[in-house]
Amino acid sequence: MHDFPRAVRRAGAAAAAAAFAATALTAFTGTAAAGTAPAWCKPGGTLSARAMPQRVKIADCDLRGRTVRGANGLSAIVPSDGTSLVAHELRTDGAAELRVQVDERRGEIIIGTRGGRVPQGRPRGFRAPAAACADGTHRAEPSKWPKGTTVQWHYYAGTAGLPRDPVAAGIANMVNARTDCDDEGRFTPPPDVNEHYAGQANRAPNVTNAAACGNRDQVNTFGWHAMPDADKDVLAATCTWFNGPTTVETDMALQTQDKKWWTSGSCPAGSYSAEAVATHEAGHVLGLAHVEGIEHENLTMAPSIASCDNGPTTLGKGDYDGLIALYGGR
Repeated sequence: MHDFPRAVRRAGAAAAAAAFAATALTAFTGTAAAGTAPAWCKPGGTLSARAMPQRVKIADCDLRGRTVRGANGLSAIVPSDGTSLVAHELRTDGAAELRVQVDERRGEIIIGTRGGRVPQGRPRGFRAPAAACADGTHRAEPSKWPKGTTVQWHYYAGTAGLPRDPVAAGIANMVNARTDCDDEGRFTPPPDVNEHYAGQANRAPNVTNAAACGNRDQVNTFGWHAMPDADKDVLAATCTWFNGPTTVETDMALQTQDKKWWTSGSCPAGSYSAEAVATHEAGHVLGLAHVEGIEHENLTMAPSIASCDNGPTTLGKGDYDGLIALYGGR
């Protein structure tokens, strides 16, 4: 599935990247009177990041174990085991990111969201996208695996009867720096991180039916998952838990609810390349974040993907440079 030209990939990605650059961070500050919880700190249900300050004192409202919904619609259960997390959704019309950093030493939790939808028409300030093989732009997550790590992952097949091969291929594409920018088909040296398929999982990834990050179970699980309560445009969700700068677990779920997937042969109309989506999500697994700006739409980590687009299965210069910045070369 490697015949989709880079020059025509992502028909709507330029607009998506422009929209993704708009950041939604709640900016007000202030604390409640001593002994009184803030009005937004309700005892049950999901809490909205729009209603709370960006930095929440645990003494004012203990968010650990509570579900927080970001301004971009992405939700996560705030870890109660001292870890932090970053959540990503890849959508047919854009992308979303939610960061929840738990600092128990300082007694605070920091919430950050960003993301956007595809606007109609060409955005203002349009700039032609750079060639993927020349565009060195990259952006990192707040954590990564230790250099030299072999990420052990389990595969969850779900109930839709979809194959493991494109998921495994996507992970290998990222780890092995697969590219069409070089005659050998990969950048050299590859990053100093590896992956190993550790067998079938009997539990789904820790992603809820609404594509929210759930509670971690210390197992990296990647695969297919029906998320019937998610936004209809969600293609995949990846959750990463970390301690300080070190990733400790990642889960990846590709949406099977009401989605058509291209897994082999010619692409059926309206389907999405499972290998391309898995390659993009594997970038998050290894610590790459979305790159913002319409001029970067040809990179694998651009925050959008079009139907029948397998261009993201091969990395651009920025994708590779980001991996080398994180891990160095093998």
